[in-house]
Amino acid sequence: MRVAMLGAGPSGSAMAALMAWRGHDVTLWSPRGGGTRHLGNQLATSGVLEGNWRIRVAADLWRATEAAEAILIALPPVAQPAILQRLASALVGEPDILFVPASGLAPALLHQLASARGFVPRLGALAVPPALAARGANGVVEVTALRPRLWLGGLPCEATADLAILAERLFGLPVEPLRDILAASLAEPGALIEAARILAPAGVPHAVGRLLLGLAAERDAVGAATGRSGLPGIAALVTEQGGLPAQRPPLGETGGGLAFLEAMARASQTAVPLTAAALHVLETAAGESFGPHPVLAALEPGPLARLLGGTG
Repeated sequence: MRVAMLGAGPSGSAMAALMAWRGHDVTLWSPRGGGTRHLGNQLATSGVLEGNWRIRVAADLWRATEAAEAILIALPPVAQPAILQRLASALVGEPDILFVPASGLAPALLHQLASARGFVPRLGALAVPPALAARGANGVVEVTALRPRLWLGGLPCEATADLAILAERLFGLPVEPLRDILAASLAEPGALIEAARILAPAGVPHAVGRLLLGLAAERDAVGAATGRSGLPGIAALVTEQGGLPAQRPPLGETGGGLAFLEAMARASQTAVPLTAAALHVLETAAGESFGPHPVLAALEPGPLARLLGGTG
């Protein structure tokens, strides 16, 4: 299958390598070129997925996606509104599109932008990427763990089963369906994991785990209030990736993830005091606000209201 991988950070590069290993024709694109500047037509990985994988490197977004049967997006949330606007203008054919991970309802934003052009692709959101990875000093991507399973929600909801089959074909991993992209966005664990690591007091046994469980309980309460009960358990999300990731996300991504959860809590009238306090502490320490989430800020009220009303 011809696949465009948008985003050449450690996660995007690891996914590109995994798909190439499975025999897919992968084109990798980096918005600024930093993740692909050192590449020719091969991507080197080490760890649990070791080898040199044949890929293509695209110079621009249009060349990356022009012949793609599937498009995968692994970009920082702050970059997504502008890049999704460009992608909506560049789309041709009928590619299925997967966001890995969900990035705070980014599929709904692309649906909004593409619909304005009369083009409505099938969009999926994975709660977690299939691989845990970090980039070494030599540019080689170290894949430290492959997940045993994935979770996916679709837009429209009726597309979830077909998009799950697509993800299984791309990555060779079983995919469990979630209700929709909101469920996938709530299930995304990265911000909760990093907030617990930052805020847990040093030297206190199991402090990170306790704080993470408390944050996850508030996430589950928001899920229940929005009709998205049964989200993947936080313990499974952490243990199935081999523990806490070695590579730490930027503080802005952690703050943005907490801001997304707090926004969903406000919309569903759910109390999340621990999440709100964590967000306030991080904003105070950083001297800046992390809200609103950049995707939510670009999303029109209608799509969000439909999702919260259960008609997404």
